[in-house]
Amino acid sequence: MTPRSRLGILSVLSVLATHCGSSSSPPAGANGADAGATGGGDCGARAGMRDKTSRTLTVNGATRSYIVYLPKSLDATKASPFVFVFHGAGMNGAEMVDITQYAALADSEGIAVAFLDGQGTSSSAGTTALNPWNVSDNGATVCGTGNIVNNPTASVDFAFMDAVKADVEQDQCLDAKHVFATGFSMGGYFTHHIGCDRADVRAIAPASGATLASLSSCTTGHVPVIIFHGLADQLIVPGCDDPNSPAQSGFPPSAALWAQKNGCKDTYSTVAEPGSPAGSGKDGQCYAYDGCPADGQVELCTFTGMGHCWAGGGSAGGGATFACPGYASATQLEWEFFKQHAW
Repeated sequence: MTPRSRLGILSVLSVLATHCGSSSSPPAGANGADAGATGGGDCGARAGMRDKTSRTLTVNGATRSYIVYLPKSLDATKASPFVFVFHGAGMNGAEMVDITQYAALADSEGIAVAFLDGQGTSSSAGTTALNPWNVSDNGATVCGTGNIVNNPTASVDFAFMDAVKADVEQDQCLDAKHVFATGFSMGGYFTHHIGCDRADVRAIAPASGATLASLSSCTTGHVPVIIFHGLADQLIVPGCDDPNSPAQSGFPPSAALWAQKNGCKDTYSTVAEPGSPAGSGKDGQCYAYDGCPADGQVELCTFTGMGHCWAGGGSAGGGATFACPGYASATQLEWEFFKQHAW
């Protein structure tokens, strides 16, 4: 593998190292676009649903719950970027609000964010499930789990995504060209699944998850993707994502699979992540694949000594178990990646 300097990413990472709680404004068009970007002229007409709100919808006869964060500063009639956030097994959307700290990013960047509850899960009731999302295609196994968490009702979750987006558009016009998805653990698996099958999602950022042994069945074209994994993760081993970790039998690392799918070279360049002060051990490495098309950059960020958790995550609320503060913020890193490679 050939290391080289990447000025754009180096500048992003240096900013994050000193200003972990904030980031630069989105590129032109990220906020304040015409409402027509959503495909409809009546978006943003409902008032009173700003900041964090808990909501329910009926989808295919089932009641589904979710949390939405809409900054008060947003002009409801101007199209905003939109991020779907998916929790892990045994978790719910409320925990992802605490862990990711996406609300603070939404305020600084002017974006709308939805934290969805998986099947059998509710934020308001505090209920969780071990198979909240479908993580495979047609029963195929995925790296690190086999079939033990397979949920065969992906169409229900995809319909839920559509219903959530339509509901949020009543409060806030959304930029259909800049819809993103991120998720942790099983939510990371589901995020891979979204990148494979949902062409309306511009880019993805799965964390501590994995994917199928092949992406040949994907229906999408090029998909920018940034992947996160702790090198001390004993639940979903890092080799499921990282080509520098011990390979898993029958499962190429997801970073290599996405590079192949998007038409990148099989080599990558490296750059150090921002981290805690020297000697803390809370550092890591990002790998950007070489030769990717402009609409299909692939990047992997790993974290030294980090287990199964969200890098740089907040420790408040019930999700503290899955938060690893002190590392570079995966939330900040993925948003900067989206702005650089998916606009």
